[in-house]
Amino acid sequence: MSSVSPIQIPSRLPLLLTHEGVLLPGSTMRTSVDSARNLQLVRSRLLQGTSLQSTILGVIPNTPDPASDAQDLPPLHRIGTAALAVQVVGSNWPKPHYTLLITGLCRFQIVQVLKEKPYPVAEVEQLDRLEEFPNTCKTREELGELSEQFYKYAVQLVEMLDMSVPAVAKLRRLLDSLPREALPDILTSIIRTSNKEKLQILDAVSLEERFKMTIPLLVRQIEGLKLLQKTRKHKQDDDKRVRGLSEVYLELLTFLLFRMGRVNIRKLCLMWARVKLTVLRALGDPEAMGDEVKG
Repeated sequence: MSSVSPIQIPSRLPLLLTHEGVLLPGSTMRTSVDSARNLQLVRSRLLQGTSLQSTILGVIPNTPDPASDAQDLPPLHRIGTAALAVQVVGSNWPKPHYTLLITGLCRFQIVQVLKEKPYPVAEVEQLDRLEEFPNTCKTREELGELSEQFYKYAVQLVEMLDMSVPAVAKLRRLLDSLPREALPDILTSIIRTSNKEKLQILDAVSLEERFKMTIPLLVRQIEGLKLLQKTRKHKQDDDKRVRGLSEVYLELLTFLLFRMGRVNIRKLCLMWARVKLTVLRALGDPEAMGDEVKG
């Protein structure tokens, strides 16, 4: 695979404080913004410019933003994810709030908070740059073994789906195109994992540690799918397969094309959101019936 220029983030980032989800590099997440500092951040940095892509945010997980900016900031989670906001949707009912569609770029750690109002800004240090494996022979060998093991489980998971479906076959080929070092974050974001587990993966700065932590999660997902295939009725199993495939395939496609620089990231993520919503509606998902993706 051809080399890709590493992502370089600014040394200072405005911080978006979240507590409902964990954004991993290479994944996409919706988050609601209704607290004082977060609202100021959206209005000042995302809605004033001509392009959403002009602002990289520092998304801090496991950290609720106080309802009032008169309150002090809570202790901030040390590790965050640099992200782009690819969509902003606002509403005044039942109270002013925004819904953001954000996509993760890379990890960072907070060096120091430079200011707290009207929204927090911090000096940060970039922790991973989505580069190739290290050059030392021992490290390369250890990581190579772990990445190969993880890759085999990822392939096993995909091949448990119906390989006669064209999209499944494309997904299988896509796994061969993705950089191995990106697989732990990508797969963790799309298989069934808790926020606590995602937070542990985010905090795993070492690539070796991430592989070791995510392999059991992948194995657990495989075993769960095996059990589902044995116990669920045929139609239910087909619905589950289509739903899981839509999220896995489109998430990986978004990340790969973004890495290759072939598609505008905002347009691609909006496309991903629309297709995903269409699939969920086709499956009769009640939560998707009233949703709408605008951009």
